[in-house]
Amino acid sequence: MTEILFNAVWLAVAVGAFVFVPRRSTKALLGVAAILVLLFPIISVSDDLALSGNSLEEALAIIVGFLILVVGFVVFARVEPRMLQPALVLLATPSDPRSPPRA
Repeated sequence: MTEILFNAVWLAVAVGAFVFVPRRSTKALLGVAAILVLLFPIISVSDDLALSGNSLEEALAIIVGFLILVVGFVVFARVEPRMLQPALVLLATPSDPRSPPRA
């Protein structure tokens, strides 16, 4: 039963990650795919653990930690840099209001 639960969690994480990735960004898609590849062994190992209280809690803590990382990477992938306009400074040379001398 635990194995089915962890497989369902893995499927939910994978589908949810690809649903929230912006379609216009291939970098974000590749980043989420890489994170899911790294997350797969952790979830696979967690269903092999014994059902003692500590190991199950540790496995769930690891899964929650990686879910937070996935969300963080998706947020960073959506951030687009803004180009700021340089500040314009007007430099006026002081001038004498009197007319030039006549020769």
